[in-house]
Amino acid sequence: MAFFDDLGKKITQASQGAVAKGKELADIAKLNSQISDEEKRINNAYVEIGKKYVELHKDDAESAFVDFISAIDEADKKIAELKSQVADIKGVTKCPNCGAEVAKGAAFCAACGSSVPVGTVNAGASASNTKRCANCGAELSADAGFCSECGSKVE
Repeated sequence: MAFFDDLGKKITQASQGAVAKGKELADIAKLNSQISDEEKRINNAYVEIGKKYVELHKDDAESAFVDFISAIDEADKKIAELKSQVADIKGVTKCPNCGAEVAKGAAFCAACGSSVPVGTVNAGASASNTKRCANCGAELSADAGFCSECGSKVE
């Protein structure tokens, strides 16, 4: 009987040790997660400091930062060029009032109804995603709130 009592004690001790080790590992994982969260906060603060510095000192940056600011300017120009190419492929331009995509050639923004400078004519949307303006009969996208030709509110 002593053998079984000894075995029971050893099993109990082993299971208590495993539970304690599991709790320890869970506590370590929780603390490591908190450390990671704080490191992310620090990195975000560094990014915001950099953005603010560029915003405030774009034209009068210290010499140590000039190359970084030049790289940012070049990347911004490249992004604008690429966005323009995407808009050309899609056959759209941006509304000067609300920034929504407007078909090239539309006289009015379908999202806000603002007048849009005249551009090139768009090939048009697919028939399944369109509706007609009750006022002028122009073909519009299904989600248009205003006619892109006459500016009327679309029901």
